[in-house]
Amino acid sequence: MAAFQNIRGLALQRVLATVCAVAFLLQGYDQSIMNGLLTLSTFLSTMPEIDTLHTTGAQNEHNANVQGATVAIYEVGCAFGALSVIFFGDRIGRPKSILTASCIVIVGVVIQAATYSLGQLIAGRIITGLGIGIYTAIIPMYISETADAKHRGPLVLLDGVFALSGIVLAAWLNFGFYYVKGAVNWRFPIAFQLIFALFMIVVQPILPESPRWLIKKDRLEEGQNVMSRLMDKSSDSFEVSREVAIINSALNDHHQSQQNSSSQSIFSLGPDRHLYRTLVAVSAPMITQMTGINIIPFYSNSILESTLGYSGSIARIVSGCMQIMLVIGAIIGCLLIERVGRRKLMLFSTGSMAVCQAAVAGLSSDLENPTAGKVALVFYFLAMLLLPIGMFMIPFMYASEISPVAMRQTYAGMAAASSWLFNFLIAEITPVGIASITWRYYVIYASCSAAAVVGIYFFYPETQGRSLEQIDQIFRQSKSIFDPVKLSLEPPVDSDVLDGAVKKSLDNDEIA
Repeated sequence: MAAFQNIRGLALQRVLATVCAVAFLLQGYDQSIMNGLLTLSTFLSTMPEIDTLHTTGAQNEHNANVQGATVAIYEVGCAFGALSVIFFGDRIGRPKSILTASCIVIVGVVIQAATYSLGQLIAGRIITGLGIGIYTAIIPMYISETADAKHRGPLVLLDGVFALSGIVLAAWLNFGFYYVKGAVNWRFPIAFQLIFALFMIVVQPILPESPRWLIKKDRLEEGQNVMSRLMDKSSDSFEVSREVAIINSALNDHHQSQQNSSSQSIFSLGPDRHLYRTLVAVSAPMITQMTGINIIPFYSNSILESTLGYSGSIARIVSGCMQIMLVIGAIIGCLLIERVGRRKLMLFSTGSMAVCQAAVAGLSSDLENPTAGKVALVFYFLAMLLLPIGMFMIPFMYASEISPVAMRQTYAGMAAASSWLFNFLIAEITPVGIASITWRYYVIYASCSAAAVVGIYFFYPETQGRSLEQIDQIFRQSKSIFDPVKLSLEPPVDSDVLDGAVKKSLDNDEIA
């Protein structure tokens, strides 16, 4: 504990990002763990209502619906957990929200691991989802608020690397326990994630509060002290005072605009451009889900066994290898985000998904040809590699970046909830969609991905290299819906504005 207090500057930012990324390791693991259980005979014997492997006809169709609902109900819990951040996240702060989420996850996991009925499993998945949803809303925002502009991208995207590593861990742990006899082959993989939740509880006391949250709560001295640690500067240095004054200026601008009742809503058309920001923040994670990428983590074992005809062990090996591609893609995204920028990576990933999903659709229309099935699998692998480069964690970070400091938890909560609700949609309809319209199901996602390219190009401003307060100015200076993108592609035009606000703030302090 004492040693941690001596960590300062970029080292502190990296430690915070790495510690918080463990929560996303848990998120990825928990989201994917059901994929390997849905074809285990020991698991299906306990929950025969979701058995689609040993049933046919009307019974199979009914079980597919129940299976989809069981898998998808977790996403509903996550969505409600993310939305809850809007109501309590700003009251208790970032580290305490992380502690709350960890305690909720532990309760949910214990219920799942000890389940003896489908109802108990569903209840456990909902409760676990509540905690995971809080993680996904709070942590990207917390890291964005504690990282400097030059390193914010890689530090937030580290969450994605850990989350996707969690998916890989779940796939290979499931593969190992596939050969274990008895109910332990599914109870232990569920219970294993308790390690990560307990870790988050242990480290929570050492996490400093977000300086932006402290300043917002008028705890200026505490905020300045935390900022000095993050910047590795003396708390009374000009650089720290300047940063605190910039945050204060942004808060004052927001409060002044809020005096106009029409500007108080996230749907307002006032100078803060809340409606524009809301639509962008909510649509970014929605786009990720509507590329159809989560079909693989949710149902790859079922697809490989029932559709492509692989054996249970081979299906798990192939599925585990596909998950590894996700991690490689996320690492590439970390390396490129501050070199290439957010927009270009998002455009690349959505365009790639349009091509991959169209190819899978075409090749899956002729599965009687063994070569077509093998080539379709190649495009599955490509999709898993290319999507995380620009569209896995960037949407979560993007919502925190484009939001005003006074309403950041609202935007972060809505963005995370949007992701989970559309995640729910994919998990719910995929078994039925594949069973009823077969290869045409992938055409839907190819079309959505192509439409996303157009939307991102025209309406998603670049946030690379700008402080959160500079990004705020992009929206405040915009006069039309096309201005944010145009202004974001120019050098920051608000330096004089912010420095003027700093000088005024510092002058006022000297007068006082």
